[in-house]
Amino acid sequence: MYTSVIDSRRGSTASHLARQLAEIALSLMLVACAKDPPGQEDWSMKGSGGASGGGSGGATNDGLTPVQRHGKLSVSGSDLVDEHGDVVQLKGPSSMWLNWETNGYAISPSGVQFLRDDWHASVIRAAMGVEPSGAYLTNPAKAKADVRAVVDNAIALGLYVIIDWHDHAAHLHRDQAIAFFTEMAQAYGELPNVLYEPYNEPMQVTWANDVKPYHEAVVAAIRAVDPDGVIILGTTTWSQDVDIAARAPVAGTNLMYTLHFYSCTHSQNLRTKADSARAAGKAIFVTEWGATDADGGTTAHPALCLDEAQAWHNWMNHYQISWTAWKMDDGTDQSCYFKPGTPATGNWSDAQLTGHGPFVRDRMRE
Repeated sequence: MYTSVIDSRRGSTASHLARQLAEIALSLMLVACAKDPPGQEDWSMKGSGGASGGGSGGATNDGLTPVQRHGKLSVSGSDLVDEHGDVVQLKGPSSMWLNWETNGYAISPSGVQFLRDDWHASVIRAAMGVEPSGAYLTNPAKAKADVRAVVDNAIALGLYVIIDWHDHAAHLHRDQAIAFFTEMAQAYGELPNVLYEPYNEPMQVTWANDVKPYHEAVVAAIRAVDPDGVIILGTTTWSQDVDIAARAPVAGTNLMYTLHFYSCTHSQNLRTKADSARAAGKAIFVTEWGATDADGGTTAHPALCLDEAQAWHNWMNHYQISWTAWKMDDGTDQSCYFKPGTPATGNWSDAQLTGHGPFVRDRMRE
């Protein structure tokens, strides 16, 4: 059943107290890992370090779209690589929960094109809400239409696109997820643009008994249609436990693992977990991050933690880890890119950006 811990960074008015208590408990469990434990890089002291090799995949002077430039993606060891075998670092926005998207940012062709051409986005994440009223479980036709609008725009613009089952209890909705991803794979599996994300943020459930069996079932359904598309697998504790997943991984090829961070809440101890997963040969995709508190920078927690966010980006750039940033929306939360009332059509000025929006844009342009 649906557990009401979805916080306001995801559009819900429900209390996020349970999530905060869980974060505190996790921090206590990891207290032995100092912010910069011995033997770890001090990422706050490094330069931003733009991606090398395959690069970010955004706009360049070659006149090619990201998909024209990089083609079909695959996973090689702990890296995402393009059809030439070069490591590629994708960067772009995550949509708001599409069921709560009222201004059409993620489905505006001109707005998304501006992100590609001016911000140098190479990927967009379509965050399809599943559990709340009006989302997939109660209105699947609208939810699928919203996802298709984002995906079709991305394909037309030569962008990569992540189809995200934005659910906190997906293991309880396995049959519905299998049906959805089978349909998406049938529609888009032959195209190089599409990546699949079957489980946004598992909460405090077990990897072995809850999340891994779910992933195995959904991966099998996708593979029955799309034998080699990249699939990004959510991990426990709001997609933080990549190290646990790496110790007992899902069998298969072209699989990555999801890491989420919010820089006012998460720091080196979470990067240490990610380093452990990478050392085990597992690839990571940061499908959601913010330079804010884990609640998305609500009025209760309005701080921006840009120094720690930059440390995260130094780390991601060093390893060429791909990312999508929460969230392409307007509002008062600090994780919104745009001030209230900003049009969805693009050509955004500095004066129309808010919260961590300018930081996201500048990191996307690197």
